[in-house]
Amino acid sequence: MKFRQSLPNAPEMRGLKAAFVGTAKIVAKEVYRTFCRLTLRCPEIAALAQPGQFVNLYLNGMGGDQTFERSGLPMAAILPRPFSIAKIVPLLKGEITAEKAPQAFSVLFEVRGVGTKWLAGLSTDVPVQVAGPLGKGFWLPEGTRLAVLVAGGIGVAPFPFLAERLKALGVETLVLLGAQRKDKLPFDPVRAEFPLMGNGEPLSYWAADEFESIGVRSAVALDEPTEGFFAGTVVQLLKAWWATQKEREGVVLYGCGPSAMLRAFAQFAEQHQLPCQVSLEEHMACGFGICFGCPIPVKEGGYKLCCTEGPVFDAPTVAWSLLQ
Repeated sequence: MKFRQSLPNAPEMRGLKAAFVGTAKIVAKEVYRTFCRLTLRCPEIAALAQPGQFVNLYLNGMGGDQTFERSGLPMAAILPRPFSIAKIVPLLKGEITAEKAPQAFSVLFEVRGVGTKWLAGLSTDVPVQVAGPLGKGFWLPEGTRLAVLVAGGIGVAPFPFLAERLKALGVETLVLLGAQRKDKLPFDPVRAEFPLMGNGEPLSYWAADEFESIGVRSAVALDEPTEGFFAGTVVQLLKAWWATQKEREGVVLYGCGPSAMLRAFAQFAEQHQLPCQVSLEEHMACGFGICFGCPIPVKEGGYKLCCTEGPVFDAPTVAWSLLQ
């Protein structure tokens, strides 16, 4: 299976391919604070996935004696769980090439309800039913000089994959991550090697370890004032950083997070006439466009399905006033 380390150059180039439906084996698990990262061995998905796409994990009791008890639960508790593909994991020594495709992928999620608690409780080496890659992901406009990835909380999940791909393509990348408070950060904060500056002082002394470890600059904002962190929302951090920029050509914005945050993010992009893509969080039932359960209102009128036309949308096409 050929592996291409690229990104589409336009939204219409993000053609959907037939999804793999089968089993993947959990090869690593990390649970910390309220978050869980699962790494699943599935070469069929790992080789085809593009940043911004997602997978469905099914709660079907395939984990040996760790069966999921369905009786007495509402339908929402037994539907598959859609998760952004957070990272591609080689599981092979040496450089990934077209002839040596990666073997695994990881998902990152917050443990909130009965389904995510069950998934976080699975042990390694158990099989899980999976479908993917699903949806349409991010694209890279021609002439991009700097990609700015802006995330609210667990909305950062698709960005390690995107950041690694952009870095491999030689695109300068900056990640801005926001959360309510320090214990709500999906990644651990570390001292930034090159902190973002504003008025001669760092906007935030802290970066996210996930991105610092791959050589991508990042900065962290917290709603709750905390020493060393930017005090405010991640969109406010974006505005503070933007005010310091003299070179404004070739900047593309990518965002993922709660709807209110993305609405403010899209308004900023429109105000400054910046290309902007957003990955929308929406409840999904099937993931294949069959149930029509994830409609996104669009400015041209009507709706587009988040699972098949998204989850990544060109921000100006979304009818933000109608989005819940």
